[in-house]
This record gives sequence, C-alpha cells and structure tokens, in this order.
Amino acid sequence: MRRFLLLILNEFKLARTAIPIHIVAMIEPVVMYVLLTVILVHPTFDVHVTRPTTEIGQALIAAMREIGSPIGLPYIHPVLVNITEPRDVRQVITIEEQNGRATAVQRYNLIDNNLVKNYRNRLTAAALRLWDMELGNRAVTIVERPTLPRDIPYNVYFGMAMLPLTAFLAAVTIGSVLTAQEFELHTILEYRLATAPLEWVLAARLTRLVLSALIAAGALLLAIGQINNYWPTAIGLVGLILLPVAIIAGCLGIIAGLLLRRTLPAFLVGLVSSFVAWILGDAFKPAVGFGGWYEIVSRFTPNTYAVELLLPRFYGIEIHATPVAALVLSLAAVGMITLTTLVYRRRFAAQ
Repeated sequence: MRRFLLLILNEFKLARTAIPIHIVAMIEPVVMYVLLTVILVHPTFDVHVTRPTTEIGQALIAAMREIGSPIGLPYIHPVLVNITEPRDVRQVITIEEQNGRATAVQRYNLIDNNLVKNYRNRLTAAALRLWDMELGNRAVTIVERPTLPRDIPYNVYFGMAMLPLTAFLAAVTIGSVLTAQEFELHTILEYRLATAPLEWVLAARLTRLVLSALIAAGALLLAIGQINNYWPTAIGLVGLILLPVAIIAGCLGIIAGLLLRRTLPAFLVGLVSSFVAWILGDAFKPAVGFGGWYEIVSRFTPNTYAVELLLPRFYGIEIHATPVAALVLSLAAVGMITLTTLVYRRRFAAQ
C-alpha cells in the first residue's frame, strides 16, 4: 500500500511538467461558465416603454407587469422613459396612432437576432394578455400547475450539464498528455524496470486523474452555487455520479497517449472528445426534448446518462429511469478499465 501511495504522489508531482494543460483542463470550465452566465438570456427583460399618455398605453404596462412564471421571476420588467428612439437602450416601445388605431411600435438599437426575437415575444405576450382581457368569458383559460416549488434559473441547468464536461475534460486531457510525455521523454522505460506491477502504475495514474476531475468539478459546482444561490441535494452523490465519467475519460486519455505517443495529437483527442460528448450529451437541454437522431446519438455519450442522474439532485425530477443510467455508466467504466489495461500491457510489451 505504501508503494501504491508513493506512485500516486509521483503522479501529482508530474503536474509540474504540464502546468498549462492543468490550467486549461481544471480552470477553463469554471471561467467559461462564469463568462457565459453574463451573456445567457435571463427570464426577466428590461423593456423600455415611452411613458404612456392614453388608457390603452397604461393597460399595456399593466399587462406587462402581470406576465411571468407563477413560481419564478416576471417575464417583463417595464421601464418607463421619456424617449421615443432607442439611442442609449436596446429597444423602446411607443404607443402611436396609426390609421385611427392605437398601435405599439417597437424600435430596436444595434442588437442581434436572438435579442430581437426575445423582445418581440415579450411585446406579443403583453398584447395577448390585453386580448384575453377584452374577450372576457370567451377567453381561453390556461391553468398552470408547476411541478417544482420554485422556478430554477437556466444558468443552473447549464452549469449542471457542464459538470460532466468538466470531469471529462480534466481526466482525458491530463491523462493523454502525461501518458504521451512518457514516450517523448522516455520515462516509460523507468516504469517498465520498476518493481511495482504494471497494474499498480496504471491504477495510480487513473486514481490521480479521477481525483483531478472531481476537484475541477467541485470548483465548478462552487461557482454554480455562488452565482445562483442554488445548491443540489446530496453533494456527495453528485461526486459519485461524476466518478464513472471521470474513469471513462481518464481511460480514454491514457489510451490516446499510449497509441499516439505525441503530446499535441493526444491532447487534441482529449479536447475534441470532451466537447463533442458535451454538445451531444444534453449540453443545453435534455436530448429527449429534441428527439430524433440527436436523442439516439446522445445515448452514446456518458454525459447524457450523467445529466439524467444529476437532474433529481438539482430539480427533484426524473426524465429517465436513473437505475438504467447508473448501470450504463458503471458498465462503461468497467469496460474502459479493461480495455485500458489490455492496451497498457501490449504497449509495455512492445517496448
């Protein structure tokens, strides 16, 4: 056991040979999440409206204030202004008389198509609320029954879906680079001459990669909680869910390093595989919501199953049977360990 602990300690000392890779692998996801939370669309939009002077204008403002989630934030935050042109704001709505009818005119500043869509949707929602009020008893009544006690910001889901990415990225990139360096620096011969069994050397590296992945994911989880003031239930269980993801990624990184034996190609394999698995694996919303080929392809990534297991911890709901997802991840981790051991032995025998 003491020899095994020394092997793990040596693995952590090897971080000095690849400091930039460790920064990219363990810090970049947190920085990426923090930056994206600034530009991601929030539920509440500040909608600038020229101060109304008519009853219909005041009714429109009242309708805007009524629209929102019954368990969350309002959809619109009307801001009354004395301007009619959006020189210093993103958009402004004015109530004008056109062809004898009061018309809401929405003028935009320099914004992208996505923001135009969101602002237009909010004006449409307010107009529909006014229409429902005019219809009275003839209006269609929609009864909303929330499944959650309170609305959860999208930033929480986005961060939750990045947790498997973070664990995967840290394990696969660090594993691929450290393993490839052994061939470039010829230090793999030292492992071959060591008295420790090859399985111990491999187990020490995989243990170090898993610990690094969980540390990186823990940093992201801390950022999610601090930014959104929202924490999952059973944080320890979150780490347990990410454990097989880290094992799969660590094994993939070691295999890439063993086969390619060059730092840059091995690193690129890890980097590309991480983001492909993230994009295809419920990155922006559950794949079941897309359906079709996207949902089918997503079943071949560990991220999809990890997100399905994380959802009950963050949202208290299940979209698929969690025992099935746990079984798939566990079997995939065992399979990758077996494959990595075989490749490791063969590569050592070839030296």
